[in-house]
Amino acid sequence: MFDACGGCERRGTAGEVFDWCAHCELSLCPGCLQRGCCGSVPADSGRGAPRELPDPPPPEREALPEDFGGRCCTRARAVACSCAFHWVCTRHGDLHVGTHD
Repeated sequence: MFDACGGCERRGTAGEVFDWCAHCELSLCPGCLQRGCCGSVPADSGRGAPRELPDPPPPEREALPEDFGGRCCTRARAVACSCAFHWVCTRHGDLHVGTHD
């Protein structure tokens, strides 16, 4: 499969891979990449691509009531600890119920 330049429409040779602009997503040969496209300097290889989705924000932990004394939810897993109960939950974090020796 041969790559084709979106600027000058030159067809690449075997094994030649053109870079692409992150703004207009055109595949560009080295000459067209230097000249620019879409009214701006191309962002080569998609670096700084405005169309890339950011990583989702980490989920915030839900606060538990102060007098809570049991397992927070079904996601909580028991862990060996010197307290009476130690629960680890992806949603609520570590929860120690009882006193440590």
